Amino acid sequence: MNALGKISKFIAVLCAAIVVVACNNDTDTVLTQQQTSIEKYLTTNHQPRLIEESTIGSSTLPEPPFYTRWDMDIYRYISTYYEEGRDEKAEIVKGTTFDIIYTAYIFTGSDPKVADMYATNDETSLKQLQDLGLNTSFEWTTEPMRLTLGKSAMIEGLRVALEGCREGDSVEVYMTFATAYGKNYIGKVPTKSSVMWKVNIVDIVD
Repeated sequence: MNALGKISKFIAVLCAAIVVVACNNDTDTVLTQQQTSIEKYLTTNHQPRLIEESTIGSSTLPEPPFYTRWDMDIYRYISTYYEEGRDEKAEIVKGTTFDIIYTAYIFTGSDPKVADMYATNDETSLKQLQDLGLNTSFEWTTEPMRLTLGKSAMIEGLRVALEGCREGDSVEVYMTFATAYGKNYIGKVPTKSSVMWKVNIVDIVD
């Protein structure tokens, strides 16, 4: 089993544990840099450009694309938010079991690149990895990941951001290291890394 395959399998199956980060000057500096980097990307380079949810009222657009923020460490964009009939679809709340297709990246402040990918069960993403020469035949799967909110182990940023999403949503979640893997070095993910997950909620089981 190659190293990247082991890491992906570990993260995909366990989704990692919630990490508590001790605060100190170095930690505060890194967090501030990551928060600034995420917000700058979302509001300038992201397509479409996003505004913070609290500023929707001042927008001149009828359906302004926006991101939601939690404590400056978790940022969520739902690209399907304005789709017709979305409000009638099943919603993820605590205790909900649901299936996702996802791709996870180390976030570097710009559009995610294949080289920054560290876990996925998305067929298109796997093909991109294969094009780079990675053998995904045995170590990777395209089966949806089944999770239960509040019961399945997952990183804090993902747990918070997926609550309130609905079946069929396409979601982007950006996290500072404080709500991702903390100071831990998880295989390809360096210590104190900001990460980004692209998640498609393909089915809500209950």
